[in-house]
Amino acid sequence: MRFVSFSTIFGIVLGFGLFGYAIWEGTNKYFIFWSLSSLLLVLGGTLAATMISYEGRYVWKALGTLAQVIIPTQVSPKVLYEEVQQIITWGKVGAREGLPGLEKEFSKVASKEDSFLQHCIKLILAGYTDENLRGKLETFMNTTYERNMVRATILNTMANIAPGFGMIGTLVGLIVMLSELDGGTGGLGQGLALALITTLYGVILAQLVFKPASRRAEQKEQMLRFKHQLTIDAFLLLVNRANSFEIQDHLNSYLDPAIQFNSAKD
Repeated sequence: MRFVSFSTIFGIVLGFGLFGYAIWEGTNKYFIFWSLSSLLLVLGGTLAATMISYEGRYVWKALGTLAQVIIPTQVSPKVLYEEVQQIITWGKVGAREGLPGLEKEFSKVASKEDSFLQHCIKLILAGYTDENLRGKLETFMNTTYERNMVRATILNTMANIAPGFGMIGTLVGLIVMLSELDGGTGGLGQGLALALITTLYGVILAQLVFKPASRRAEQKEQMLRFKHQLTIDAFLLLVNRANSFEIQDHLNSYLDPAIQFNSAKD
């Protein structure tokens, strides 16, 4: 399993690399694009507005998601295939030995790392029937999804806020610059350039940091929800003691046709 997403790293390097190349190609005065006060205004203003809009604990979780953007999702075609394979094995045991046999099989699985799987195992061992089990698992899936999606929503909000604070910084710079026109127009161009840097920072942070991180977090949660729906269907088949071929045919609908499970061959 890869610990970093190389496509994400490539995107980050490409985005900032093209920006750097545009500066390098356009001028040799590279430091005119650096302004600590402009950066602090955009970052600080964006964080302040976000803290006002959301509970602090959710904001810190969202910021933590930024550091995880290069970590690939744990849901992959291989993971889904292996899960289907595992469920089919459990189906054979369940059809042959019933719930006691399944309990033995479940004890072999390290489900602590997967809280959803752990919850499914707990409920099926509690003896819930088909519809009761479905309702409880779907509620758990939906609430988990909504809770985790708050982080993506916050990052998207920050992407919308950042350019606004960039404009605020530009307006502040223009006001200061115009107030000093009595001393002559010699520094007008330099002053205008510094004023526009804040807008540049706001747009870059929005388009290359906050918005991509928001989309990435959203995609991860959607993929995880997809896997959870597969798990729900699998456990409903287990509780109904479906045979392994019925389990295979149903769960294969979640897999890409190129990797669908075939008990006759595997």
